[in-house]
Amino acid sequence: MKLSGKHILFFSALALISAGFGMLIGCVRSGDSAKLCEGLDVQFKDPYEFVSEEDIRGFLDRKYGAYVGVRLDSLDLGRIEKMLEEKSVVMNSEAWTTRDGILHISIVQRAPALRFQRGEEGFYIDRTGYVFPLHKSYTAEVPVVEGAIPDLSDGRNAGWAEGVLNLTDYIASSKQWKDKVEKISVGAGGEVELKMKEGKERFIIGYPDQIEAKFGKIGKYYSHILPSLDNVQYKSVNLKYNKQIICRKDI
Repeated sequence: MKLSGKHILFFSALALISAGFGMLIGCVRSGDSAKLCEGLDVQFKDPYEFVSEEDIRGFLDRKYGAYVGVRLDSLDLGRIEKMLEEKSVVMNSEAWTTRDGILHISIVQRAPALRFQRGEEGFYIDRTGYVFPLHKSYTAEVPVVEGAIPDLSDGRNAGWAEGVLNLTDYIASSKQWKDKVEKISVGAGGEVELKMKEGKERFIIGYPDQIEAKFGKIGKYYSHILPSLDNVQYKSVNLKYNKQIICRKDI
């Protein structure tokens, strides 16, 4: 088809407009890539306070180096994310930049499920069994288990830790026991013991398994054994053995 002069002029003008628009976009993109980082914005996606915005700024200054005044397109966002996730309390991080020259960082901290206290030494675990340290100025409101805590750093006692998690979950969800258990402690060999808010008995759970059945035994102790006592105070109630409740006055 033969084009008329008007068509030729129209398509030529259209080509020039397209070329000009492309150049404009290229200039904008070039301008964006040359934009310098002017500041940092840190966002936290959870309620915990193991790290603060000041901590993140200080960590980047020490480990990454200068970022303010650096071209946005030269910032190594992947490296920043990897460095932050090397901190034990950071479960996930995401870094990105915006056209206003701001480096944005989003932080998800680990959610503690339990706090273990072994003398002066303490640590948290999350629900995956991951161990991470206590914080100097922030304490998470989670159940505390004290005493001769087994070594949880190498995964050998992961089943034990999971059992203790199940124990605290059971107590927290139980209308009968939630407000009665005062303390959870660990004796020699990792044996778990309970102290109730009333009475002086130590309820020896032993290995933290068969939780519901063992609490059933505690219920039987209160409903059948304790009422039959005549001014007798047991010091320990052993629930470790199948279909047995062993009460002792001496230990």
